Amino acid sequence: MKKALALAALILTLAAGTGFAAAYKEEPFVPESPGALGSGGSIVADVSGYDSFFYNPAGFSREIGSFTLTSTETWITSRPDLLLGLGEQLIAGTATPSDIINFMSGQVTTGGIGVGGEEGIGYVGNGLGLGAVLIVDSLLSGPTLLGMNGDLTATLGFIGGLAVPFDLGPVKINVGGAVRPMIRVHVPVDSAVAFGVLSALAMKGDLLTALNSASALYGVGIGLDVGATAELGWFSLGLSIRDLGGTQFRYTSTNFGTLWGTLSTNLEFPTTGTAVTADTYTIPMDIAVGLSVHPDLGSFNNILDPSISVDLHDLVGALDGSASIWTLLHAGAELRLLSLFTLRAGLNQGYLTIGAGVKLFFLDLNFALYTNELGAYVGDKPSAGASLEVAIRW
Repeated sequence: MKKALALAALILTLAAGTGFAAAYKEEPFVPESPGALGSGGSIVADVSGYDSFFYNPAGFSREIGSFTLTSTETWITSRPDLLLGLGEQLIAGTATPSDIINFMSGQVTTGGIGVGGEEGIGYVGNGLGLGAVLIVDSLLSGPTLLGMNGDLTATLGFIGGLAVPFDLGPVKINVGGAVRPMIRVHVPVDSAVAFGVLSALAMKGDLLTALNSASALYGVGIGLDVGATAELGWFSLGLSIRDLGGTQFRYTSTNFGTLWGTLSTNLEFPTTGTAVTADTYTIPMDIAVGLSVHPDLGSFNNILDPSISVDLHDLVGALDGSASIWTLLHAGAELRLLSLFTLRAGLNQGYLTIGAGVKLFFLDLNFALYTNELGAYVGDKPSAGASLEVAIRW
């Protein structure tokens, strides 16, 4: 008995000293693309061009070539109508700190509030995909304003991949793969830091000062993506496996003030951080399948070019029971007019989406209003948002 008690004491002592290992889900390397989200996020079977970096590398061989000199996206996670109302007050100078706090409280306790952005460059076509993309995103949520928490992530990714087209009888097949080395900064935000950030926003204070005390993680990870499409007449089938086997980040820990000071001064990470060895941080593997119908109207396609598509994403979540079928479903329609304008509408995880785009020579503009489901079932935690892309591509 004495030996058993001594062994138990030793185990508890070691556990107290080292802590228990935990597994954390990292955010996938995917922007809130208005071109995809406007049509419900259904893009796997009919993807091409720049979006191939984020949804299906088989798209690398689905067109002759497309060069994106710059893609700049910005999005906000919030009720767009309420945000516009607050914006009008701010412009008119009638908004008080109480108005701002009340708005933030309403957003935090429903779908959360956050902002994000993407900046990228890349070439896709002739079976080749090469790009570099920076994605920054944030989200704060919780049961109350004082009980909120969240995350801030910034990821620089480099994408390189190949795709091969071949014919299998009347069916045209595209098979592709990509490797994606990434550098990521991940700042978990607890309730005290989160409230400091929102207070700085409401009082027009310094956001970086509010974040200085937050813990910060920085490190690298390498993602692998594979995909395929099969085209027969008007119909296309698609399969995409993103972050094959899960993409794990190897992190070092420090505080945000130290990290930001070193990055902003020397453009390098600090050397005084502590390697994170016990916990794991992984982007889960995402398996998606899709079906697209794109009618060939001949020369009339230059006037009206319609398509519809349906996807099922996160099939791993469906198999392990962590998500319902409705949260996996993405469906949408796209109508191109005169090869200049695009109208989009869809159903994203049970919620309606709308979007539009216009392309004038090299300038490509896209906008979308959408809702994502952050919970396991439709209605658990709907998170509304709006996204805008301004790109120069040809």
